[in-house]
Amino acid sequence: MSESLAPRRVALSVVFAALAQGWAGYRRCLVPAAGFAGVFMLIGVGIFAVLGHFGLSAMALPFAGGFLLVGPAVLAGFFALRRAVAAGRGAGFADVLAGFRQAPRGLWGLAAACSLLLLIWLTDAATVYSFMIGGTSPDVGQVVRFHLWTSLMGAVLAFIVFNITAFAVPLLFDGRASLVQAVTASVRGVFANPGPMLVWAVLLAGAIIATILFPPLLLVSLPCLAFASDLLYLQVFPPAGG
Repeated sequence: MSESLAPRRVALSVVFAALAQGWAGYRRCLVPAAGFAGVFMLIGVGIFAVLGHFGLSAMALPFAGGFLLVGPAVLAGFFALRRAVAAGRGAGFADVLAGFRQAPRGLWGLAAACSLLLLIWLTDAATVYSFMIGGTSPDVGQVVRFHLWTSLMGAVLAFIVFNITAFAVPLLFDGRASLVQAVTASVRGVFANPGPMLVWAVLLAGAIIATILFPPLLLVSLPCLAFASDLLYLQVFPPAGG
């Protein structure tokens, strides 16, 4: 592996510094960042409305958690916004589109793999739902047990996706690695920083699931976390000469 793909060890404070800088960057491109995040807010509202209409409200949490599996696929637009802000340019919706246009095939391949894992996850969650709840009106105990089991199942898939995408997405976005190299480097980067990465993973999961369950908060959480993810990547895999 080339030296540029050798992960650097970082302190836990770097995670919180990235979050603070992500918030600052979000405030500098509020309209395009919130506007792009608004697309996913509307998708979330629509999904929850459909689940409620068909009496499947207990599936809301598995669907919310499922976003952790496909979330990396939308990072290109946010990365482009943050890079525009960092360059001192006026970031706009054109940067979001440019981010997706410049995304290499490897990034789309990774997004397709994440989407496949999402389908597996939703199928498994629906199977558990049919066994534990089925067509009955569930009581609180049934719902709690369902969420407990699906949370444990989802944690396994989320752990896999986090390891392979945490740094692979920005490495691919910057054209610094092929798909295999990026995934390998991402796993190495996570395991080189077990403490900070564990905290980062928990923060990501908690924030995303909590805000998806209250979709308007996605207007803030999604851009800030995406910006922080990009900044954290630049600390673990600094560019040549960085």
